[in-house]
Amino acid sequence: MRAERLTRAPEAGGRVVVDKLELDEKLGVAGDSKSAKDGSVSLLSSEAETDIRQAGGLCTARFAANILTSGLDYARLSAGARLTIGAAELEITRVGKSCYEACALNRLGETCALPGSCAFARVLRGGVIYAGDELEYCGA
Repeated sequence: MRAERLTRAPEAGGRVVVDKLELDEKLGVAGDSKSAKDGSVSLLSSEAETDIRQAGGLCTARFAANILTSGLDYARLSAGARLTIGAAELEITRVGKSCYEACALNRLGETCALPGSCAFARVLRGGVIYAGDELEYCGA
């Protein structure tokens, strides 16, 4: 399991892909305007992102996670589960997100991968993480 891609949402403009993120216990993702609202860090399965895009879903156009993961089984996650990525440790606060009503998959009644393939976390131990860092599931 690893962090495939990292993104940050500066104050102006959309998300930008970055090589590293600084995770902070109070700020969440340093320099991320969305994380600054509540200190949360968002995660999304790279496998789900691929599936959503191939199916013509809107979700990945509207929802870009701070950490795009590969190999992480989101069905194993629940609130309280811990993950380490590089020097940082995260605690899952919520698994899943509603699909967007405007999404073609949602309107057609098709199953979208977003609700079960993303999570939100708070930072327990801050540190710098890099794209390609190993990710470890530490349980609840």
